Amino acid sequence: MDIRDELNPDQLAAATHGEGPQLVLAGAGSGKTRVITYRVAWLVRELGIDPTRIAAVTFTNKAAGEMRERVERLLGVDSLGSFVGTFHRFALGILRRYADRAGLARDFAIFDAGDQINLVKKALELEELSETQFPPRAVLAAISAAKSSMLDTAAFEAQANDFYRRKVAGVYRRYQGLLLAASAVDFDDMLFWAVRLLREEDLSRRWHERVQYLLVDEFQDTNGVQLELVKALVGPSGNLTAVGDEDQGIYRWRGAELDNILRFEQHFTPATVRKLERNYRSTQTILDASGALVANNASRRGKRLWTEAGAGEPLTVYKAQDEGDEAAWIVRTLLDHKGDLSLADTAILVRTHAQTRVVEEELLRHGVPYTLVGGVRFYDRAEIKDLVAYLRVLRNPRDSYSLNRIINQPPRGIGQGTMAMLEEQAASLGMPLWDALLQEQVYDDLPTRGARALQGFRDLIVGLQQTAAESSLSEVLAELLQATGYADLYRKGDAEGEARLENIEEFLSAAQELAERHPGASPLEDLTAFLDHISLTSDIDSWEQAGGVSLMTLHSAKGLEFPLVVVAGLEDGLLPHFNSQGAIEDLEEERRLLYVGMTRAERRLLLTCCRRRRIAGRYQDQDESPFLAEIPERFLEVEESPHRLMDVRSEGIYGFFGRPLPPRQEWARGGETERPTVERAAARGGGAASPPRRTPSAAAAAPGGLRRGARVRHPTLGVGQVMEIEGSGDASRLTVYFERWGKRKLVAKYAKLELVG
Repeated sequence: MDIRDELNPDQLAAATHGEGPQLVLAGAGSGKTRVITYRVAWLVRELGIDPTRIAAVTFTNKAAGEMRERVERLLGVDSLGSFVGTFHRFALGILRRYADRAGLARDFAIFDAGDQINLVKKALELEELSETQFPPRAVLAAISAAKSSMLDTAAFEAQANDFYRRKVAGVYRRYQGLLLAASAVDFDDMLFWAVRLLREEDLSRRWHERVQYLLVDEFQDTNGVQLELVKALVGPSGNLTAVGDEDQGIYRWRGAELDNILRFEQHFTPATVRKLERNYRSTQTILDASGALVANNASRRGKRLWTEAGAGEPLTVYKAQDEGDEAAWIVRTLLDHKGDLSLADTAILVRTHAQTRVVEEELLRHGVPYTLVGGVRFYDRAEIKDLVAYLRVLRNPRDSYSLNRIINQPPRGIGQGTMAMLEEQAASLGMPLWDALLQEQVYDDLPTRGARALQGFRDLIVGLQQTAAESSLSEVLAELLQATGYADLYRKGDAEGEARLENIEEFLSAAQELAERHPGASPLEDLTAFLDHISLTSDIDSWEQAGGVSLMTLHSAKGLEFPLVVVAGLEDGLLPHFNSQGAIEDLEEERRLLYVGMTRAERRLLLTCCRRRRIAGRYQDQDESPFLAEIPERFLEVEESPHRLMDVRSEGIYGFFGRPLPPRQEWARGGETERPTVERAAARGGGAASPPRRTPSAAAAAPGGLRRGARVRHPTLGVGQVMEIEGSGDASRLTVYFERWGKRKLVAKYAKLELVG
């Protein structure tokens, strides 16, 4: 095989790049995975690089699996020794190897999102803070952001400059203490500790020798700690190939930093930058329409995608009466295309999960099979989480959270009173629950019935631990189910019980499959690998194109492609989402999100919006998304619903009610704003509309000298601190954190706030 015959000139240049860092700006559908896999093959075959000295990292197991399979096909399974996997799996490998340097046992547990929320709630309780004033998910997001910025508890506390952050700092410290006590880490800890460890001189030297060439996919989605991990691995050689597309950066809300790709040359010098602009997925019309949309973003490097697939059909925009009409039109249109496309070739993309209900009902009404991506993850189902908790305890009995979950599941007579007494004794002895269960004197002060039940549970776990050390994972699970009688809970003869039993059987199959992939591993190594696999698996990893329509959010669609795509709900408040009414960066991310959805389409792209939508039980008039005005009309065919709310003429695609959309006040931030139009864009010769101009408030202050950070007093809410000021003058909106009542939004004119001190 000669790769010169397999790649286009731009791909070939990237795959055969020599020494030093390079950034490959790979547009949607331009073959970025192909570049990465062929580069690995070129390094091994042409340059003779040892495959074990090459590492390729990405974000999802699905993407990593595809990459690994392609490399194996090119090189042959036997010759492949490169690491190909996710950031978290790579970091986990380092942390497992050097756990003692991080103060962890090698059998540490990995806490998932549910575990983390429970841990934050416990930390809030210990800090005597209200969940109403400090929502656990918001607190966890703040902790995650701190770790992504490489801030440990001390550093975060030092930067806490207001009441809210000081309280969160206390929760962060308590949270980490609870993790340590459980001998556990969360997902952010894996990356955080990997960077910390690689900064140690001996480990840094060792890993620089081990990883001579590093390839990173989806570089636009890296956050602060992932950038630091890449820097720590690259070292003096600088042999980094980063592949990404700033126009597909849609994860800022979970910490991704677009600047990592925009300022690549400043992080890695001297860097070569290449562009992949030939698209192998979509028609030229889809590429031009989506390109005109994303060109309105200021935070981008710029590229123009082209294809040899031909112009293709125009995009269809359907203006529906309401969400019911929208869903009916979508399903009717999909069925109309059954002659030339199978249902598996189609996808319906939405901004929020809540939008799927009406569409699902319409699909069911017509008997159209569909797959909902992003529902309840297999490993998040109650019966599976119970079995996972058992396995966690067998591997790491100090994991008190898993122990609490299974100690009376199935019921064995251990009530809340007995547990409270056990926890009190464990606290007095200064040890985890499991260690307390091993102390015979603990049982002397417990009620006889409760003591016997606890001793029975202890003996059960000790016996299963012995089995886990000597037997295969499948045998351990079989013994676990028999010894606990867990499966008997669901032998009720009803549909729900049967479904849960089927899930348990599938869980056994998953364990067997993993064991078959790692022949020769010890039983405990198999157990650890299986638990790690469960922790690192996401819902999109298990998605497979089935026989029906795929229904998913725009975020879930990243990396997928379909001959026909529907993007539903292009209304102001949905896309862009109402949460994006603040910074221009948020609005640009919403635009990128629509761009990602549009570029999933290969041949046909349908866009829908509603004149009104039922929200919280009531109909609400909707304005179409301002993004529609940024797509040149020559690429669109507009279809109006026959069920009109008002007998008015529609003016192009700009307004539902015979009028242009009013400017979004939040875009202007107190100043003038120019609404983008196709006519203005054409006058400039750019073909696409310009981004709306925002004029930020010059003073960023409210009446009475109120500024961000000011301490204030409210007549009824008491003392608080101003966190944000939106707009200016009497109409400005204030976000104030009150010490007793938490965060509140107030209008300056009516707030009656007075400065304190």
